[in-house]
Amino acid sequence: MGHNRTWESMVGFGQRHRKKLTCLTLAGALLWSNGACTYTRLYRQLRASSEVGHLDKSSPFLKIHMLDGRVYVLSQWKESVKDRQVSGTGELLDLNRDLIKKGEFIVPLDEVAIFETNVIKGSSVTTELSVLTIASLGFTVYCITNPKACFGSCPTFYTWNGDSMALQAEGFSASVAPLLEARDVDALYQAKPSSSVMEILVTNEALETHVIRYANLLAVPRPENGRVFITPAGEFWRASAIVEPASCLGPEGSILDKVRFLDGVERSSLAGAEDLAAKETLDLAFQAAPGQALGLVLGFRQTLLTTYLFYQGLAYLGDTAGYWLAQLERGDKKARAMSGGPGQYLGGIDIWVKGGDGDWVQAGTVRETGPIATNVQVVPLPETISGQIEARLRMTKGLWRLDYLGLARLEKKVEPVPISPAMVVRQTASEFSSESGQPDPSSVWPLVTLPGDVYSLKYELPSDFSGYELFLDTQGYYLEWMRQSWLDEKDLGKARLMFAEPTKFLRKMAPQFKKVEPQMEDIFWRSRYAKIISN
Repeated sequence: MGHNRTWESMVGFGQRHRKKLTCLTLAGALLWSNGACTYTRLYRQLRASSEVGHLDKSSPFLKIHMLDGRVYVLSQWKESVKDRQVSGTGELLDLNRDLIKKGEFIVPLDEVAIFETNVIKGSSVTTELSVLTIASLGFTVYCITNPKACFGSCPTFYTWNGDSMALQAEGFSASVAPLLEARDVDALYQAKPSSSVMEILVTNEALETHVIRYANLLAVPRPENGRVFITPAGEFWRASAIVEPASCLGPEGSILDKVRFLDGVERSSLAGAEDLAAKETLDLAFQAAPGQALGLVLGFRQTLLTTYLFYQGLAYLGDTAGYWLAQLERGDKKARAMSGGPGQYLGGIDIWVKGGDGDWVQAGTVRETGPIATNVQVVPLPETISGQIEARLRMTKGLWRLDYLGLARLEKKVEPVPISPAMVVRQTASEFSSESGQPDPSSVWPLVTLPGDVYSLKYELPSDFSGYELFLDTQGYYLEWMRQSWLDEKDLGKARLMFAEPTKFLRKMAPQFKKVEPQMEDIFWRSRYAKIISN
């Protein structure tokens, strides 16, 4: 299961994992190394349309980001200040980075949002620890308009849902550094394998380095007319007699139509205008209990509130982030004393139920860091609860998206059967990677991916594969790449406030977040580094 994003680690570092990439640096950024190493440096430069005369002529390609969101990728290009245009041969891509047309193009400057050039150079460096930084966003206009809404994710996993390869899980969302490597188990609730050989695509769609220790399936026979759920504590329960709420009320009124089915129609709210830790409650009721051992089923994911605060924390720490993370890794008491921060005050979704005496009893809490994929869990209710069930959810406003709520009879705990990938095939290679070809399945783990990488994982399921509930069991961590625009916001006073006085920090940040909140979701999804797959 995921955990609330840990605020003590704002930038990742680690040891070398790629055999052919001894050391990687991007746009003025260094990836760690003990001792000297040779590294590749990608000089990525952004220019406004008015600066067309200052484009780096040594760049083999020119990316032209248009005002309408399309992108030209040109080779053999040239600019004309006099004619206010750029011409060249290449490709035109749409908003989703799908190919529209290949050929020769003439692009008017008046329609250009920004130019991007990239020049790769070699160098060497001796360093004990350096922060992985990227000098400019540059990959998309959307990130430039709001850098704190830029797409970010842990490893994302796609599998067949009966209609398409759909996004179904994200791994170890809170593990933003080697220190925080963790296991994560996610329900593949909508997976519908079409044969006993099941394919899962693992992708890296953000500006991150992913280190995946393993990615296994957990298979459990599904009961007839029932499902298998996992609890926040990691227990697996066979469940049946799943019923929807008779009523579900939020501050805005009835939300029953948004939580009856796991269909992507979600209930969410806006964050507190004066305090990002402000709470809200939802009240739901079930007409009749289907049995004595009951559990509340939730389908949920986070909004972009924690993503924004995480990126803002990186910005305030600036070029000191690597130092503090190094101190944490070494066990420095001062650094560890600064851990914690806003996460503990934002919290999870607390589940309460009304007992026979009318008092509210807390049944449990669910937490799942990450705004990408919906997870499904069950929270067992106290055994003393019977008859009509009244439940209450208490959570931070603007932090959670609820897709499904239900009540189930819990029959018995079961143990899943682990299934390791039988085959690992590299489908695409990142432009940042020097590796090519297919990895050796016997030596691929830990699997290290860079932006744009896609791997196909194939699993051999039992012959009666359609009768199994499937879960994805992953472990690892990922490294967030810094952006130059974040470094420009360095403010150690605000960083200290974030760690030392998180409640005050969340109040002070509320007006700032509210200004960008309405556009966050749209910018986030449009700013994926690479469009990997359509779901």
